[in-house]
Amino acid sequence: MTDFKTQLDLKKIPAVVGKAGRELLQRCYGVLEHTRWPLYIVGPSGSGKSIIAMNLARQYARQRQVPAYYVQLSPEQTKTSLILGLRLENGSLSVKNGVVADCMEKGGIIIVDEATHSVQEILLMFNSILDRTSVTAIGDKMIYAHEDFRIVFCANDSRYAGNVKLPQSFAQRLVSFYFDYPAADDELLIVDQIVAEECKALDVVPISAKRYIIELMREMRSNTYPLSVRNAAIAVVLCNLELLQRSGQSWLQSDSHFANAQNAESARRYIAKRILGTEPGSVLDLTDMRIVEFERFVSMIGVENFKAIILQSFMYYLDVDLGFYDLQMMKEKISSSII
Repeated sequence: MTDFKTQLDLKKIPAVVGKAGRELLQRCYGVLEHTRWPLYIVGPSGSGKSIIAMNLARQYARQRQVPAYYVQLSPEQTKTSLILGLRLENGSLSVKNGVVADCMEKGGIIIVDEATHSVQEILLMFNSILDRTSVTAIGDKMIYAHEDFRIVFCANDSRYAGNVKLPQSFAQRLVSFYFDYPAADDELLIVDQIVAEECKALDVVPISAKRYIIELMREMRSNTYPLSVRNAAIAVVLCNLELLQRSGQSWLQSDSHFANAQNAESARRYIAKRILGTEPGSVLDLTDMRIVEFERFVSMIGVENFKAIILQSFMYYLDVDLGFYDLQMMKEKISSSII
């Protein structure tokens, strides 16, 4: 029998960055601290739900001096593997705790991630645990939840293919919080955090380029094509590696794309809107140093290389399941919108 027990290493949990994430963390923690109600954090893929839940678990575990656990749901799991059940040991069946029962019995907090990647039958097994009595049982073994037991569910919302709907009896026991994609400034902070954690090389990508990539990602993102800060961070890292390979070259040489464009002012206005976050008010805005810096950055790695990096990072080459939506149309939109 596979052991699904997973205790979180609190030292390895990334901090929540950005105003929206910190505000949600504070609101959720208030419920954890003053009630025993189960939390359900829902939102689009890549919005940062799991990181918020892990920070909740870390804060709660340290305050109450209890362990924190993490488990991902899947259709293959059963009550026996996840909560409590009979397992064959040395030729006989014995009652064994799963991770949820362990957490209930000892006191602690558990994150149940990807809740809608399971099946309704598994979710219904949580009902007795989410009640005011908070109990689970099999055979003659019954476990009542410790006073310090807390549970936090995370899930993508129902816009994504493959997600199950929540049974009504399960849903009515939850306190739900919706967390959408953060604002652009917050996403910039998160991208910087991911790059610092995942890339060992010195980050030399200018902020103007990061803002451009993030705004492009936000423009291309949709319910059916859920690009996130992960995609933007991949693009920044790949750009960074290209820059480091060309570190001896001059930044003063402009790519012919910028020098010879038939509609140079229109192209610059397009760039300015993404970098400045608003329509340029005058021609003088087009000479803003952030726009000049971005053009030098792209010239350094080459326009075609920059386009290729964006396509790599934005799932262009992957056969993504968009349901009834036209994947090729989405790919053409990305390709024609890069620069």
